[in-house]
Amino acid sequence: MKKISFICLLFLIVSCAKNFDKSNILEVSPPPTAKIEGKHAIFISDENFNQINRIESENCESWALKLNFEEPIKKSIEALVYKIFKDFEIVDQKLEKEKIEESGFVSQISFSDFIGNSKFKTVRNTGMYQISLDTKIEVSNSSKSITNDISSSMNWEKNIFLNCNLQNGAVKSGQKALENLIERIYETTYESIFQIKR
Repeated sequence: MKKISFICLLFLIVSCAKNFDKSNILEVSPPPTAKIEGKHAIFISDENFNQINRIESENCESWALKLNFEEPIKKSIEALVYKIFKDFEIVDQKLEKEKIEESGFVSQISFSDFIGNSKFKTVRNTGMYQISLDTKIEVSNSSKSITNDISSSMNWEKNIFLNCNLQNGAVKSGQKALENLIERIYETTYESIFQIKR
Protein backbone atom coordinates (compact mmCIF):
# COMPACT_ATOMS: atom_id res chain seq x y z
CA MET A 1 0.00 0.00 0.00
CA LYS A 2 2.90 2.34 0.82
CA LYS A 3 4.42 1.69 -2.62
CA ILE A 4 1.17 2.57 -4.38
CA SER A 5 0.80 5.75 -2.31
CA PHE A 6 4.41 6.74 -3.08
CA ILE A 7 3.96 6.12 -6.83
CA CYS A 8 0.72 8.14 -6.86
CA LEU A 9 2.39 11.02 -4.99
CA LEU A 10 5.39 10.97 -7.35
CA PHE A 11 3.11 10.98 -10.42
CA LEU A 12 1.14 13.91 -8.99
CA ILE A 13 4.30 15.96 -8.39
CA VAL A 14 5.69 15.25 -11.88
CA SER A 15 2.39 16.00 -13.62
CA CYS A 16 2.01 19.31 -11.77
CA ALA A 17 5.57 20.45 -12.45
CA LYS A 18 5.94 22.89 -15.32
CA ASN A 19 8.95 23.76 -17.39
CA PHE A 20 8.76 27.50 -17.93
CA ASP A 21 11.97 27.55 -19.99
CA LYS A 22 10.61 25.31 -22.76
CA SER A 23 9.29 28.24 -24.81
CA ASN A 24 12.03 30.43 -26.20
CA ILE A 25 12.41 33.10 -28.87
CA LEU A 26 14.14 31.67 -31.96
CA GLU A 27 16.25 33.15 -34.73
CA VAL A 28 14.18 34.28 -37.73
CA SER A 29 14.92 33.17 -41.29
CA PRO A 30 15.35 36.16 -43.63
CA PRO A 31 12.56 36.95 -46.12
CA PRO A 32 13.21 36.53 -49.86
CA THR A 33 15.63 39.31 -50.79
CA ALA A 34 17.26 40.97 -53.77
CA LYS A 35 21.07 41.10 -53.63
CA ILE A 36 22.73 44.52 -53.29
CA GLU A 37 25.84 45.21 -55.35
CA GLY A 38 29.07 46.79 -54.08
CA LYS A 39 31.15 46.25 -50.95
CA HIS A 40 29.51 47.34 -47.68
CA ALA A 41 30.70 47.69 -44.09
CA ILE A 42 28.34 46.14 -41.53
CA PHE A 43 28.42 47.11 -37.88
CA ILE A 44 26.21 45.21 -35.39
CA SER A 45 26.53 46.78 -31.96
CA ASP A 46 27.60 44.41 -29.18
CA GLU A 47 25.49 46.32 -26.65
CA ASN A 48 23.11 44.17 -24.62
CA PHE A 49 19.48 43.88 -25.67
CA ASN A 50 17.55 46.05 -23.20
CA GLN A 51 14.36 44.19 -22.19
CA ILE A 52 11.89 46.14 -20.04
CA ASN A 53 8.94 44.18 -18.60
CA ARG A 54 6.08 45.96 -16.83
CA ILE A 55 3.98 43.33 -15.10
CA GLU A 56 0.85 44.79 -13.50
CA SER A 57 -0.97 41.54 -12.71
CA GLU A 58 -0.07 38.18 -11.14
CA ASN A 59 -2.58 36.28 -13.31
CA CYS A 60 -1.59 33.83 -16.07
CA GLU A 61 1.56 32.81 -14.16
CA SER A 62 3.08 36.16 -15.12
CA TRP A 63 5.77 35.71 -12.43
CA ALA A 64 7.36 33.05 -14.68
CA LEU A 65 7.77 35.33 -17.72
CA LYS A 66 11.25 34.92 -19.18
CA LEU A 67 12.15 36.15 -22.66
CA ASN A 68 15.58 36.36 -24.24
CA PHE A 69 15.90 38.33 -27.49
CA GLU A 70 19.65 38.99 -27.13
CA GLU A 71 20.93 36.22 -29.41
CA PRO A 72 17.89 35.72 -31.70
CA ILE A 73 17.70 39.37 -32.82
CA LYS A 74 21.41 39.70 -33.58
CA LYS A 75 21.66 36.29 -35.26
CA SER A 76 18.58 37.14 -37.36
CA ILE A 77 20.16 40.44 -38.48
CA GLU A 78 23.41 38.65 -39.31
CA ALA A 79 21.54 36.02 -41.37
CA LEU A 80 19.75 38.84 -43.20
CA VAL A 81 23.07 40.57 -43.96
CA TYR A 82 24.43 37.37 -45.54
CA LYS A 83 21.34 37.15 -47.72
CA ILE A 84 21.18 40.84 -48.77
CA PHE A 85 24.78 41.66 -49.66
CA LYS A 86 26.99 40.08 -52.30
CA ASP A 87 30.15 41.62 -50.84
CA PHE A 88 30.44 42.87 -47.26
CA GLU A 89 32.66 43.00 -44.21
CA ILE A 90 31.46 42.90 -40.62
CA VAL A 91 33.45 45.54 -38.73
CA ASP A 92 33.93 45.71 -34.95
CA GLN A 93 33.39 49.48 -34.72
CA LYS A 94 31.66 52.23 -36.66
CA LEU A 95 33.84 53.90 -39.26
CA GLU A 96 34.08 57.69 -39.50
CA LYS A 97 32.46 59.08 -42.65
CA GLU A 98 35.76 59.84 -44.37
CA LYS A 99 37.02 56.30 -43.66
CA ILE A 100 34.09 54.58 -45.40
CA GLU A 101 35.17 55.48 -48.94
CA GLU A 102 38.88 55.32 -48.06
CA SER A 103 38.37 51.69 -46.97
CA GLY A 104 36.69 50.81 -50.26
CA PHE A 105 33.12 50.59 -49.02
CA VAL A 106 30.08 51.85 -50.90
CA SER A 107 28.25 52.32 -47.59
CA GLN A 108 28.25 51.46 -43.91
CA ILE A 109 25.16 49.94 -42.28
CA SER A 110 25.05 50.16 -38.48
CA PHE A 111 22.56 48.30 -36.28
CA SER A 112 22.22 49.52 -32.69
CA ASP A 113 19.87 50.48 -29.80
CA PHE A 114 18.20 47.08 -29.37
CA ILE A 115 15.24 47.57 -27.02
CA GLY A 116 12.21 45.52 -26.03
CA ASN A 117 9.22 46.83 -24.08
CA SER A 118 6.49 44.54 -22.81
CA LYS A 119 3.48 45.11 -20.61
CA PHE A 120 1.00 42.72 -19.02
CA LYS A 121 -2.21 43.65 -17.21
CA THR A 122 -5.62 42.18 -16.44
CA VAL A 123 -8.79 43.91 -17.57
CA ARG A 124 -11.87 42.22 -16.07
CA ASN A 125 -11.30 38.54 -16.94
CA THR A 126 -8.81 39.09 -19.74
CA GLY A 127 -5.03 38.99 -19.52
CA MET A 128 -3.61 41.53 -21.98
CA TYR A 129 0.00 41.49 -23.15
CA GLN A 130 1.77 43.85 -25.54
CA ILE A 131 5.35 43.73 -26.77
CA SER A 132 7.32 46.10 -28.96
CA LEU A 133 10.82 45.61 -30.36
CA ASP A 134 12.89 48.59 -31.47
CA THR A 135 16.23 49.10 -33.16
CA LYS A 136 18.11 51.82 -34.99
CA ILE A 137 19.64 51.51 -38.45
CA GLU A 138 22.09 54.06 -39.80
CA VAL A 139 23.08 53.85 -43.46
CA SER A 140 25.89 56.19 -44.44
CA ASN A 141 28.60 56.91 -46.99
CA SER A 142 31.23 59.64 -47.20
CA SER A 143 28.67 62.38 -47.88
CA LYS A 144 25.22 61.25 -46.69
CA SER A 145 23.66 59.54 -43.70
CA ILE A 146 20.16 58.19 -43.13
CA THR A 147 19.00 57.08 -39.67
CA ASN A 148 15.87 54.98 -39.23
CA ASP A 149 14.14 53.95 -36.01
CA ILE A 150 12.45 50.62 -36.64
CA SER A 151 9.68 49.27 -34.42
CA SER A 152 7.46 46.19 -34.39
CA SER A 153 4.57 45.56 -31.96
CA MET A 154 2.28 42.62 -31.24
CA ASN A 155 -0.57 41.97 -28.79
CA TRP A 156 -1.86 38.82 -27.07
CA GLU A 157 -5.04 38.34 -25.03
CA LYS A 158 -6.43 35.40 -23.09
CA ASN A 159 -9.23 34.75 -20.62
CA ILE A 160 -7.48 34.29 -17.26
CA PHE A 161 -9.67 31.25 -16.44
CA LEU A 162 -8.96 29.35 -19.68
CA ASN A 163 -5.46 27.90 -19.26
CA CYS A 164 -3.89 31.34 -19.45
CA ASN A 165 -0.07 31.09 -19.56
CA LEU A 166 1.75 34.36 -20.17
CA GLN A 167 5.06 32.70 -21.07
CA ASN A 168 3.46 30.86 -24.00
CA GLY A 169 1.54 33.93 -25.14
CA ALA A 170 4.56 36.20 -24.82
CA VAL A 171 6.75 33.84 -26.87
CA LYS A 172 4.12 33.62 -29.66
CA SER A 173 3.67 37.38 -29.87
CA GLY A 174 7.39 38.06 -29.37
CA GLN A 175 8.32 35.67 -32.18
CA LYS A 176 5.86 37.34 -34.55
CA ALA A 177 7.15 40.79 -33.53
CA LEU A 178 10.72 39.67 -34.33
CA GLU A 179 9.65 38.32 -37.74
CA ASN A 180 7.99 41.65 -38.57
CA LEU A 181 11.03 43.58 -37.29
CA ILE A 182 13.45 41.65 -39.53
CA GLU A 183 11.20 42.21 -42.55
CA ARG A 184 11.07 45.95 -41.81
CA ILE A 185 14.85 46.04 -41.33
CA TYR A 186 15.30 44.51 -44.79
CA GLU A 187 12.90 46.95 -46.47
CA THR A 188 14.37 49.99 -44.72
CA THR A 189 18.00 49.00 -45.34
CA TYR A 190 17.32 48.35 -49.01
CA GLU A 191 15.56 51.72 -49.49
CA SER A 192 18.17 53.68 -47.53
CA ILE A 193 21.11 52.30 -49.49
CA PHE A 194 19.55 53.32 -52.79
CA GLN A 195 18.73 56.78 -51.40
CA ILE A 196 22.32 57.51 -50.41
CA LYS A 197 23.64 56.20 -53.76
CA ARG A 198 21.60 58.75 -55.74
